[in-house]
Amino acid sequence: MVQVYKKTHSYPEPPATSLLAFFLRYPNPFARHVLSVDVLDRTVDPVTGRIHTTRLILKRGILPKWATRWLPSSATSGGSGLDAWIYEESIVDPPGWGKGRKDLGAEGEDFGKQPRLRMQQGNLNHRKAMHVIEGGDLRAGPNGQVPSLSTTLHHTTAEVRSYLGGTWSSLIRKRIESYGLGKFEGNSETSRKGMSLILQLLRYRHPLPETAEFEFFPPPPPGFSESWTDMPEAASWQEPKEGSPKSFFLSPANLRAWARKRRED
Repeated sequence: MVQVYKKTHSYPEPPATSLLAFFLRYPNPFARHVLSVDVLDRTVDPVTGRIHTTRLILKRGILPKWATRWLPSSATSGGSGLDAWIYEESIVDPPGWGKGRKDLGAEGEDFGKQPRLRMQQGNLNHRKAMHVIEGGDLRAGPNGQVPSLSTTLHHTTAEVRSYLGGTWSSLIRKRIESYGLGKFEGNSETSRKGMSLILQLLRYRHPLPETAEFEFFPPPPPGFSESWTDMPEAASWQEPKEGSPKSFFLSPANLRAWARKRRED
């Protein structure tokens, strides 16, 4: 039996900022199960202006450990153990994508004036044991009954399937699919927290707690407000130490190197 997940939540930011945060959300403290992210391809359609992006993401522990007894030894060859390679495709529609779309209605045309992101991803390995297909849609959302340019709605859908066969296969599939759905629900909540954190970083240029002595990189776009330290969360912000680097790439390797240096000191 296929397990289905649907949820919608909103971010108090315009779509352009939320779409940028989507591509910058890794790494963050709420996504420690994400080991690496690589951009395989990114193109811009010269006619439609759409941005097409393909990424490969390595995530830790997509399957429960007890499921290994039904997996062939070759199934754990990608990543480490039960780690999973995730193939992600996304399309960013430019502002004005809803122009002339009668099917959207008057309200939909207002939403269509802002950029929109559509995404789909699924695991490449362990698909027989559990195949998770996730879809996402980020677009301008309503503020009450009025379309708002400062709110982004994030619609998330997911299907969890297991194709394991053999004796007692139905019970095993149901157990794996239930596990996968529960795992996805938990990761969806932490993903929302990670997105909210990155949105704060973009809004206030606030560094991650683990890298508080470094300046956040990349810098904000021209014209971005310099009053970012006025945010309420800035009470925990630390002034950069004298002689510290001016910028810091928030990559897992740099985070590990920085933590190792702190322990040695």
